[in-house]
Amino acid sequence: MHPMTLYIGSKSLSSWSLRPWVLMRHHGLAFDEVVITLDVADTAAHIRAHSPTGRVPVLVDGDLRIWESQAICEYVAETFALPRAWPLEPAARAMARAISAEMHAGFESLRRELPFEAQREPGPVPMSAETEADIARIRHLWREARRLYGHDGEWLFGKFGIADAMYVPVAIRFFLYDVPLDGPERDYMHSVILHPAVQAWMEAASQELPGGESALERTQEVESMPEPQAAAEPAAVVETVAAASAPEPTPAVASAATETTSAVPPSPATQPEPPATPAAAPTPAAKPAPAAAIAKAASAINTGAELPKVRSFQLPSD
Repeated sequence: MHPMTLYIGSKSLSSWSLRPWVLMRHHGLAFDEVVITLDVADTAAHIRAHSPTGRVPVLVDGDLRIWESQAICEYVAETFALPRAWPLEPAARAMARAISAEMHAGFESLRRELPFEAQREPGPVPMSAETEADIARIRHLWREARRLYGHDGEWLFGKFGIADAMYVPVAIRFFLYDVPLDGPERDYMHSVILHPAVQAWMEAASQELPGGESALERTQEVESMPEPQAAAEPAAVVETVAAASAPEPTPAVASAATETTSAVPPSPATQPEPPATPAAAPTPAAKPAPAAAIAKAASAINTGAELPKVRSFQLPSD
C-alpha cells in the first residue's frame, strides 16, 4: 500500500503545514511529504494542482484528499486510532476541541504582528494592545488546560494530542519573538521546543533557500520519529523536483521542469575559521545553526540553567 502524501508549504513560513506534520511525526506515521515553495511567482498554480482550496496543507490518501489542518489531524487520528489524540474524559475533550477551534479561527492580531518566519531576524517586536490581549488569552488557555487536565504528562492535556499540534507554532513564535512567559506557560513552551519533531522541522526550515522564480516541490519519504539528538547535522544531499504539469499564472515567468541534486553547505557553526596571521584581526565567533541553538536551549532547560536568548537564530533573510 502506497503511503499517504502530505503537501505542505515552505517550512520556514507555513505554520498551518506544521500542525498535522508534527502530529503525524509524533506518532511515527509513514507518509511522503511534498514541500511547495511559498511566495514565488507560480506558488498558487502548484498548490492548485493538489489543493481544492488553493491552500496548504493537503493530505492525499489514495483517492481521498483532505484539506484544513485540523481536519487532517482528525482524519489520521481516526484512521490510525492514535492514542489520546483527543482526551478521553468528556469535559477535557470538549475543552481541547474548543481551544483548538479558537486557535483555528482567532488570534488574528498575533498572526499579523508575530508572523511565523523561521528565517527572520530574531528578537522582540513592538506589539499592539490587541496582540498583547491575544498573548494573554493564549497564556490563560495553556495555564487552565495544564491545571485542570495536564496532570499525567507535560502537554496541555497530559499526553500529546491535536490541541498541542494546533498550538505548537504559537509556542515557537513565543520562543522566536522573546515573548515573556513564566510558570506553566514557560514549561509548556520548553516542552514544544524540546520535541524531536519540532527540532527536525526547524532544522529543515533553516536549510531552505530563498525562493526563486519557480515554486519548486521537494519530495521525500517521512518514516518514524528520529531519536532526539544534541544537534542535527545538515543533510548531505537534497533532491529538488520541479512539478512539470502545473499551469503558469504569469506568462512572463518560465518554470523549468528539472531535477537537480546539490550539496547543502555546512552551517556557519561548523565552518573552520581561516588561519590567523599576525596582522589579521581576531575572527568573531560564528553564530550557531538553528538546530544547535535549539539543542543549547534544550540543554539549559534540562539542567535548570537560564534559557539562552534566541539571538542565535541568525538566519539569512529572503
